[in-house]
Amino acid sequence: MRLGFNLLGIAVWVILILYLVFIIQNIRKRHLKMIVQDRKRFEGKTLAIDLVEIIVMLVAAVFMIKVTFFDNPNLNDQQAISSHVEYRPLILTTGTHKSYYVTASSAKKTRPVQSYTFYSDGNKYTVDSRYATVVTDNKATTVNAGMIPFNKRSLEKADNRYQRAYVAVYTATYRNNWRNGLGLHAGRLAMRYYYLRVPDATFVREK
Repeated sequence: MRLGFNLLGIAVWVILILYLVFIIQNIRKRHLKMIVQDRKRFEGKTLAIDLVEIIVMLVAAVFMIKVTFFDNPNLNDQQAISSHVEYRPLILTTGTHKSYYVTASSAKKTRPVQSYTFYSDGNKYTVDSRYATVVTDNKATTVNAGMIPFNKRSLEKADNRYQRAYVAVYTATYRNNWRNGLGLHAGRLAMRYYYLRVPDATFVREK
Protein backbone atom coordinates (compact mmCIF):
# COMPACT_ATOMS: atom_id res chain seq x y z
CA MET A 1 0.00 0.00 0.00
CA ARG A 2 1.31 3.45 -0.91
CA LEU A 3 1.67 5.75 2.06
CA GLY A 4 1.26 9.37 0.92
CA PHE A 5 -2.08 10.63 2.19
CA ASN A 6 -2.73 7.21 3.78
CA LEU A 7 -0.54 8.47 6.63
CA LEU A 8 -3.50 10.69 7.51
CA GLY A 9 -5.75 7.67 8.00
CA ILE A 10 -3.10 5.88 10.02
CA ALA A 11 -2.66 8.94 12.21
CA VAL A 12 -6.42 9.21 12.84
CA TRP A 13 -6.64 5.52 13.82
CA VAL A 14 -3.71 5.98 16.23
CA ILE A 15 -5.43 9.03 17.74
CA LEU A 16 -8.66 7.06 18.15
CA ILE A 17 -6.85 4.25 19.96
CA LEU A 18 -5.06 6.72 22.23
CA TYR A 19 -8.36 8.51 22.88
CA LEU A 20 -9.98 5.19 23.82
CA VAL A 21 -7.21 4.53 26.34
CA PHE A 22 -7.60 8.09 27.64
CA ILE A 23 -11.35 7.91 28.21
CA ILE A 24 -11.08 4.52 29.94
CA GLN A 25 -8.51 5.93 32.35
CA ASN A 26 -10.38 9.21 32.68
CA ILE A 27 -13.70 7.52 33.46
CA ARG A 28 -12.02 5.24 35.98
CA LYS A 29 -10.28 8.22 37.64
CA ARG A 30 -13.48 10.26 37.92
CA HIS A 31 -15.48 7.37 39.36
CA LEU A 32 -12.80 6.56 41.92
CA LYS A 33 -12.72 10.23 42.95
CA MET A 34 -16.51 10.30 43.19
CA ILE A 35 -16.60 7.20 45.40
CA VAL A 36 -13.51 7.76 47.58
CA GLN A 37 -13.26 11.55 47.83
CA ASP A 38 -16.85 12.72 47.41
CA ARG A 39 -18.40 9.61 49.02
CA LYS A 40 -20.98 9.30 46.25
CA ARG A 41 -22.11 6.39 44.12
CA PHE A 42 -23.82 8.52 41.49
CA GLU A 43 -23.31 12.04 40.23
CA GLY A 44 -25.10 13.60 37.26
CA LYS A 45 -22.12 15.68 36.17
CA THR A 46 -19.82 12.65 36.13
CA LEU A 47 -22.33 10.61 34.13
CA ALA A 48 -22.77 13.45 31.61
CA ILE A 49 -19.01 13.72 31.03
CA ASP A 50 -18.81 9.93 30.62
CA LEU A 51 -21.58 9.95 28.02
CA VAL A 52 -20.06 12.84 26.05
CA GLU A 53 -16.67 11.12 25.85
CA ILE A 54 -18.20 7.77 24.87
CA ILE A 55 -20.48 9.33 22.23
CA VAL A 56 -17.56 11.22 20.67
CA MET A 57 -15.57 7.98 20.56
CA LEU A 58 -18.44 6.00 19.02
CA VAL A 59 -19.20 8.60 16.36
CA ALA A 60 -15.55 8.87 15.36
CA ALA A 61 -15.09 5.07 15.35
CA VAL A 62 -18.21 4.45 13.26
CA PHE A 63 -17.14 7.10 10.75
CA MET A 64 -13.63 5.67 10.40
CA ILE A 65 -14.90 2.08 10.13
CA LYS A 66 -17.28 3.17 7.37
CA VAL A 67 -14.70 5.06 5.29
CA THR A 68 -12.02 2.39 5.84
CA PHE A 69 -13.90 -0.92 5.50
CA PHE A 70 -17.22 -0.12 3.82
CA ASP A 71 -16.25 2.42 1.21
CA ASN A 72 -18.38 2.24 -1.95
CA PRO A 73 -16.67 4.58 -4.40
CA ASN A 74 -18.64 6.61 -6.91
CA LEU A 75 -16.87 5.73 -10.15
CA ASN A 76 -18.13 8.95 -11.74
CA ASP A 77 -16.53 11.11 -9.05
CA GLN A 78 -13.42 12.40 -10.79
CA GLN A 79 -12.22 14.06 -7.58
CA ALA A 80 -11.97 10.67 -5.88
CA ILE A 81 -11.33 8.27 -8.77
CA SER A 82 -9.03 8.16 -11.78
CA SER A 83 -9.81 5.56 -14.43
CA HIS A 84 -8.84 4.25 -17.83
CA VAL A 85 -10.05 1.55 -20.24
CA GLU A 86 -7.69 -0.79 -22.09
CA TYR A 87 -8.88 -2.65 -25.19
CA ARG A 88 -7.29 -5.98 -26.08
CA PRO A 89 -8.26 -8.53 -28.79
CA LEU A 90 -9.53 -11.93 -27.68
CA ILE A 91 -7.78 -15.07 -28.91
CA LEU A 92 -9.96 -17.72 -30.53
CA THR A 93 -9.71 -21.15 -28.90
CA THR A 94 -10.30 -24.14 -31.15
CA GLY A 95 -12.37 -26.91 -29.56
CA THR A 96 -13.41 -30.38 -30.71
CA HIS A 97 -16.77 -29.27 -32.05
CA LYS A 98 -16.51 -25.49 -32.30
CA SER A 99 -14.28 -22.51 -31.68
CA TYR A 100 -14.93 -20.07 -28.86
CA TYR A 101 -13.55 -16.95 -27.21
CA VAL A 102 -14.91 -17.33 -23.67
CA THR A 103 -15.57 -20.31 -21.41
CA ALA A 104 -18.31 -19.76 -18.82
CA SER A 105 -18.09 -22.03 -15.79
CA SER A 106 -20.78 -22.29 -13.12
CA ALA A 107 -19.71 -23.17 -9.59
CA LYS A 108 -22.10 -24.86 -7.19
CA LYS A 109 -22.45 -22.13 -4.60
CA THR A 110 -25.23 -20.50 -2.67
CA ARG A 111 -25.16 -17.61 -5.15
CA PRO A 112 -25.33 -18.06 -8.94
CA VAL A 113 -21.80 -16.84 -9.68
CA GLN A 114 -20.01 -17.79 -12.87
CA SER A 115 -16.41 -17.46 -13.88
CA TYR A 116 -15.25 -16.50 -17.35
CA THR A 117 -12.01 -17.80 -18.86
CA PHE A 118 -10.47 -16.24 -21.95
CA TYR A 119 -7.15 -15.69 -23.70
CA SER A 120 -5.70 -12.32 -24.67
CA ASP A 121 -2.17 -11.16 -25.48
CA GLY A 122 -0.95 -14.72 -25.09
CA ASN A 123 -2.17 -14.96 -21.50
CA LYS A 124 -5.03 -16.86 -19.87
CA TYR A 125 -7.43 -14.96 -17.63
CA THR A 126 -10.21 -16.16 -15.33
CA VAL A 127 -12.54 -13.54 -13.88
CA ASP A 128 -15.56 -13.62 -11.58
CA SER A 129 -18.91 -12.74 -13.17
CA ARG A 130 -19.41 -10.12 -10.47
CA TYR A 131 -16.60 -8.18 -12.11
CA ALA A 132 -17.26 -9.06 -15.73
CA THR A 133 -19.97 -9.25 -18.34
CA VAL A 134 -20.18 -11.07 -21.67
CA VAL A 135 -21.85 -9.12 -24.47
CA THR A 136 -23.17 -11.02 -27.48
CA ASP A 137 -25.62 -8.48 -28.95
CA ASN A 138 -25.35 -7.15 -32.48
CA LYS A 139 -24.58 -3.71 -31.09
CA ALA A 140 -22.20 -2.70 -28.33
CA THR A 141 -24.16 -2.36 -25.11
CA THR A 142 -23.40 -1.71 -21.47
CA VAL A 143 -26.68 -2.96 -20.02
CA ASN A 144 -25.11 -5.65 -17.84
CA ALA A 145 -22.22 -3.39 -16.95
CA GLY A 146 -24.36 -0.36 -16.22
CA MET A 147 -22.53 0.38 -12.98
CA ILE A 148 -19.30 0.90 -14.92
CA PRO A 149 -18.94 4.16 -16.87
CA PHE A 150 -17.91 2.65 -20.22
CA ASN A 151 -18.08 5.01 -23.18
CA LYS A 152 -20.50 3.52 -25.70
CA ARG A 153 -18.93 5.33 -28.65
CA SER A 154 -15.51 3.92 -27.74
CA LEU A 155 -17.02 0.45 -27.52
CA GLU A 156 -18.53 0.86 -30.97
CA LYS A 157 -15.12 1.88 -32.36
CA ALA A 158 -13.59 -1.21 -30.72
CA ASP A 159 -16.33 -3.31 -32.35
CA ASN A 160 -15.11 -2.20 -35.77
CA ARG A 161 -11.44 -2.45 -34.96
CA TYR A 162 -11.49 -5.91 -33.36
CA GLN A 163 -14.47 -7.36 -35.27
CA ARG A 164 -16.49 -7.70 -32.05
CA ALA A 165 -13.94 -9.96 -30.37
CA TYR A 166 -12.15 -8.08 -27.60
CA VAL A 167 -12.00 -7.40 -23.89
CA ALA A 168 -12.32 -3.88 -22.52
CA VAL A 169 -10.64 -3.71 -19.12
CA TYR A 170 -11.88 -0.85 -16.97
CA THR A 171 -9.51 0.05 -14.12
CA ALA A 172 -10.36 2.62 -11.45
CA THR A 173 -7.84 3.83 -8.88
CA TYR A 174 -8.35 6.00 -5.82
CA ARG A 175 -6.67 9.36 -6.25
CA ASN A 176 -3.89 10.24 -3.84
CA ASN A 177 -5.72 12.91 -1.83
CA TRP A 178 -6.65 13.51 1.81
CA ARG A 179 -10.22 12.24 1.42
CA ASN A 180 -9.10 8.83 0.17
CA GLY A 181 -6.16 8.82 2.56
CA LEU A 182 -8.54 9.13 5.50
CA GLY A 183 -9.93 5.70 4.59
CA LEU A 184 -6.47 4.29 3.73
CA HIS A 185 -7.46 3.97 0.05
CA ALA A 186 -5.21 6.58 -1.61
CA GLY A 187 -3.39 5.11 -4.60
CA ARG A 188 -5.13 1.74 -4.29
CA LEU A 189 -7.23 -0.15 -6.83
CA ALA A 190 -10.92 0.73 -6.52
CA MET A 191 -12.39 -1.46 -9.26
CA ARG A 192 -11.35 -3.61 -12.21
CA TYR A 193 -14.10 -4.71 -14.57
CA TYR A 194 -13.96 -6.84 -17.73
CA TYR A 195 -16.26 -6.19 -20.68
CA LEU A 196 -16.01 -9.34 -22.80
CA ARG A 197 -17.26 -8.72 -26.32
CA VAL A 198 -17.90 -11.69 -28.64
CA PRO A 199 -19.63 -11.78 -32.07
CA ASP A 200 -22.53 -13.92 -30.82
CA ALA A 201 -23.49 -16.48 -28.19
CA THR A 202 -22.05 -19.41 -30.17
CA PHE A 203 -18.57 -18.14 -29.28
CA VAL A 204 -19.23 -18.70 -25.57
CA ARG A 205 -18.57 -22.22 -24.31
CA GLU A 206 -20.68 -23.35 -21.38
CA LYS A 207 -18.89 -25.63 -18.98
